[in-house]
Parts: sequence; structure tokens; C-alpha cells
Amino acid sequence: MTKILLQINATVNTGSTGRIVEEIGQRAIVAGCESYIAYGRAAGKSQSKVIKIGSKWDIRWHGLKSLLFDAHGFGSKKATKQLVQKIDEINPDIILFHNLHGYYLNIEILLNYLREKDIPVFWTLHDCWPFTGHCSYFDAVNCDKWKTHCERCPNQKGYPKSIWLDNSKSNYDRKKVLLTALPNITFIPVCKWMGSIVENSFMKGHPQQVIYNGTNIEVFKPQATDVTEAIRRNTVLTENISC
Repeated sequence: MTKILLQINATVNTGSTGRIVEEIGQRAIVAGCESYIAYGRAAGKSQSKVIKIGSKWDIRWHGLKSLLFDAHGFGSKKATKQLVQKIDEINPDIILFHNLHGYYLNIEILLNYLREKDIPVFWTLHDCWPFTGHCSYFDAVNCDKWKTHCERCPNQKGYPKSIWLDNSKSNYDRKKVLLTALPNITFIPVCKWMGSIVENSFMKGHPQQVIYNGTNIEVFKPQATDVTEAIRRNTVLTENISC
């Protein structure tokens, strides 16, 4: 019986995560699986079956809600309910999340649905948004509140920007409830640094597996001259360090 993979991301075959999503879909197809990709914002040509989530007006309303009320990820209710209906029709064996932020998806509706269905979920962590009350990265403002409890966000004007309310405390609480309640989710940090961050977040109780982003070794490969030069520079540097 053919296995069905559903991926969800802001984009398909455009931009960094969009390319990753497309290539995973291609690998799944080669392996004999059926590949679907649901997206919210932009899509290039894809070998997978693509599903558009919502419309440009949904994105604009969600963006406005986020900008004024700091409610990123909690808009797009109608669009997400329609996606849930589509997931029921597809009945995937595995769901792979990428970037769920981007003003196109309601994580509360989606994650509550998946908790009831108990479909195996994997979440590739390209950034830190899933476990913060607001931002996608906190290192620019040296904030560690995400380790205990987000509130009074020092990065409120960072993506996803909010110009009025600071709702980081409520966002953090809602995300924590949603994610810790999922019985069948595995997190996939794309580097060891991200893996260590996950271990210090409220997601630490779930399994995780670091998987690096792939590289096309037909295009990117070490060159002998480059390696030789790197060794030479390292030798010179070492010789000039005094302890």
C-alpha cells in the first residue's frame, strides 16, 4: 500500500525552506510514496500535489491581527478548517511541518485536530518560533525568557512585528499547551545548536533528531586547491599563536 506524505510550509519550491520541502517531496516520490505539500504564500513548479491554504485576503487579515494584537499563528481560522477537511480526505501516514508561521495558518485548530487523529507528526525546526511567545530568533536581543516563560517581549518589533499589544505571555502559554499535548510528535532541529535550544525549551520532553539540511554534492564539493590553502592558512595561524 502506497504511503502518503503531507508537508506543510509557507512556500513550495521557492526560497530556502520551499526548496527543502520540494526536494523532500521528490525523494518521497522516488521512494514510491505519494507526496502532498500544503502551502500558504508562494509556490513554484512542483512534482508533488500542492494544496493552497487560504487566499491573499486571509494572509492580509492574519497579518493585520498579528501587527495589532500580537496574535501570529492564531488567525486564518476558516482557511485552517478547510485544510483540516483536506487532510481528512488525504489521510496521510506522516505529516511533516516546516515553517507554520507566515500569516497563513491557525496552529490551535491544526494541532488540536492532529492530537485527536494521532497522526505521526515531525516538525523540522528552521527557527525558534514554535517555542517562543513572539519571535523567531531571540539571540539578537540576548533574551532567555523562552526557557521559563515569555512576557514583556524585548523583541516585539522583530518578526512577526507587533506595533500595539505585547501578547507574548498568552502566546507562550497557548503554544506550550498545544505542543506538550501532542502525543505523537518528533522535532527535527537542523543543527546541533538548535537541538540544544530545544532541550532547554518546554518541548524537551518530546523526541528529537538532528538532521542537517542536505547539500547537492554534484554542485558543492571540496576542491583540492581550496583544501590545501585552508591547511596552509591554519598552519600559519597556529604558528603565530603564543600561549
